[in-house]
Amino acid sequence: MDLQSTLNNCKSRIEEKLNWGPHDQWQNQEFEELSQIIFNKTGVNLSHTTLKRVWGKVKYDNQPSISTLDTLAKFLDYSSWSAFKRAQETNRSSKKPQWTFQRSKKPVSIIAMIILLSFSSWFIITNNLDDPSELSANLNFEASYTSKGLPNTVVFSFDASKIEADQLVIQQNWNQRRRIEVDRNQATATSVYYYPGYFRSKFVADEVVLKESDVYIQTEGWMGTINTEPVPIYLNSNDLARTEKLALSPSGAVKRDKANKPVSFHYYTAQKNISGNDFDFETRIRYANDNQSSACKYAKVVLHFSEGAFLVPLVIPGCVGEISLMAMDNFVSGKENDLSVLGISLSEWQQINISSHNKVLTISIGHQLLSVPFKMEPGYLVGISYQFDGSGEVDYLALANTEASWQFDDNF
Repeated sequence: MDLQSTLNNCKSRIEEKLNWGPHDQWQNQEFEELSQIIFNKTGVNLSHTTLKRVWGKVKYDNQPSISTLDTLAKFLDYSSWSAFKRAQETNRSSKKPQWTFQRSKKPVSIIAMIILLSFSSWFIITNNLDDPSELSANLNFEASYTSKGLPNTVVFSFDASKIEADQLVIQQNWNQRRRIEVDRNQATATSVYYYPGYFRSKFVADEVVLKESDVYIQTEGWMGTINTEPVPIYLNSNDLARTEKLALSPSGAVKRDKANKPVSFHYYTAQKNISGNDFDFETRIRYANDNQSSACKYAKVVLHFSEGAFLVPLVIPGCVGEISLMAMDNFVSGKENDLSVLGISLSEWQQINISSHNKVLTISIGHQLLSVPFKMEPGYLVGISYQFDGSGEVDYLALANTEASWQFDDNF
């Protein structure tokens, strides 16, 4: 079975699974929804434009890349495109009637030609990214900034003219959904960053990462945001109380109550002498009042390093099954693990201790301990943030290792 016939079978199977009616009646909305459904199941982002090309809604002369085909097959519960193709060939063989015919050199020649053409098609598909290292060397992917502060437009420069791929995207950060689709003839693309942080942007061709470029949006001291979507509300200096504790001032509390959204405090200025492999962190936090937006009274502490982050969520005891802790490359779900240590009441001051030694993150609250191993190298400290779903307060914080210390207490 040739590529197009196999692809048509694959599309028919997907259409049967979706039950959305004839695909020639699908509009842009259906392809956007299909993109999200495929991502939810496979973890791979096939853009709606790519899917429209596959279904013939957009004229495109090249065949789909092998990564696109693999993803479609995985959506249908096959391990790969090759596995799907073998299954179709097996089904076809089992249904094929047994014909008797005279031997002839002509059929053999035809079969040989079909095999050759099939192999050629496969070769063309899988060699769109024949040498990623060479393509990467010529890509020249770089990020630059248009200003300081927030929001901040980042300009990505690149040369993708030599890349033959079904899909070219710039992934803006760790979030697979934060992507910009680009064309091989483009030289630049821009993205607006609304939050501070250290982001590793990636240039991706057919799900192959060719090059990375770091984007570091710093703050000038502590800053606050009310986390509305799609753009946060920025709190000015009069909205924060930064003397004996870090908290919302009366004007900041009014803004938060009006928006009824979580509040974050951010501090992003690199401390390169503090390694994520060796530190002890201590802080005291609480809610200023009981006007939290959610029943679980959610809060989190994020220690952000150049290669990843430690994210420690805190909720009332009854909600620990709904949270997930992140220790660099190790995600620990409360649905599958006992995270009861992180179930606390923040109506009173709570002291939180977080440490990292020998690739183990340890969290201590009161007399309870939680230890979580991780494998990746964390790098150096680039920032810290707190998030509260109500009006939270930070009494102090201190972070130190064998070489350096960094703290805020009486004056934030």
